[in-house]
Amino acid sequence: MVILLLIIGLTAILLCLALFYFFRASGHPVQKMEHRGVIRNESRTGDPALLKNLRPSDAGGNDTDGPADQSAICPFETSALLQTALNRGINRVFSGGVPLSERPLFKIGEVDNVVRQQVQHQIRSLKNFDTVHKLQRIIGDHKSTMTELSRIITRNPILSAKILQVANSSYYGMQQKLNSISHAIMIIGMANLKAIIYHEGVLDALGEKNFRNNPAMQSLWQHVNYTSIFASYIHYLFGGLNMGNLFTLGLLHDIGKFIMMKMEPIAVDDTAPKRIYSSDWTPVEEEKIYGINHALVGRQALQYWGLSPLMVDTVALHHAPAYLAPSELSLNRDALHYLLVLFLADQAARLFSGTDGDDIRIDRLHPAYHYLIDQSKLSRLIMDKSLLVQLREAEAITGVYA
Repeated sequence: MVILLLIIGLTAILLCLALFYFFRASGHPVQKMEHRGVIRNESRTGDPALLKNLRPSDAGGNDTDGPADQSAICPFETSALLQTALNRGINRVFSGGVPLSERPLFKIGEVDNVVRQQVQHQIRSLKNFDTVHKLQRIIGDHKSTMTELSRIITRNPILSAKILQVANSSYYGMQQKLNSISHAIMIIGMANLKAIIYHEGVLDALGEKNFRNNPAMQSLWQHVNYTSIFASYIHYLFGGLNMGNLFTLGLLHDIGKFIMMKMEPIAVDDTAPKRIYSSDWTPVEEEKIYGINHALVGRQALQYWGLSPLMVDTVALHHAPAYLAPSELSLNRDALHYLLVLFLADQAARLFSGTDGDDIRIDRLHPAYHYLIDQSKLSRLIMDKSLLVQLREAEAITGVYA
């Protein structure tokens, strides 16, 4: 009897081992998704009760405990080199001494009245962007349901097609073609949904039909997308900041550049040759050709569209921490923290999109801000593997709908 039981036990063990190796060799779909670096959660819906399970930039609420997934897999061979480059670049941001004497304009009253009127005329000519912002506000509202979002999005055939295109792309590896907007939103997540809506809204408002053939606009779009993701993570530097607001600020901070791409240069000198706008110009370089910089153009646009003073002021001043001390900005503590997070996210996004940190234009932080920031905590956030996974995901899907 004992021998019989031993034989049965050994047979069961061998059978379990055989099943284990069979499933391992067959490549379970979940394992394949993890190896591609797509860390997902089945509950990524618009249900408020499930928002606590979303990644940092998917949710719209406050969170001060740090990244949700510190152990997320980062399957990219160059991740260590990338993290090192990012960390080295951030150290350069804090290496600034006395700020440059040549400062850009930070107050709209300093801009020539004729220039302000021309910019305002250009902004008024944009269509549908205010509608896009309203849709983003609904997405950021934790009370919004998946049914409401689906109903709003399905009213826009182009937007619906883009969302389905992304969800059905090879990146997500769906075995069956998706036709449901609700299901597609669950697959791509709220952060990517916001980015797609913003992207389509900007192109529609600008009347841009040749985005794929416009490298400058593609590069700018990629930058604002990266900035929004960095901002939603770096918000952990300070308590009480809303990561949904910071994600939106990341998307909006360079809206002035999109607008300036469609503007004719202001003729300061009739003998000077006309130059095509470059998103790589510094604010000072912009002023020499247009009489205004992109941050103040963004200020006028956001104010015209009725956004909150926090959004308007933060976008207008997002280069200010490189030039002006906190005492010169007249901001309360929370507004100053939002500004610093956006400033740091902007620099990190520039570093991430570059290949060699030595030739990338970054703004160095005014020394007066250094004591406000825990640099070791910032370094840990920048090095977080789940952040790099989300950046790579955004990079991958942008090519699908761009």
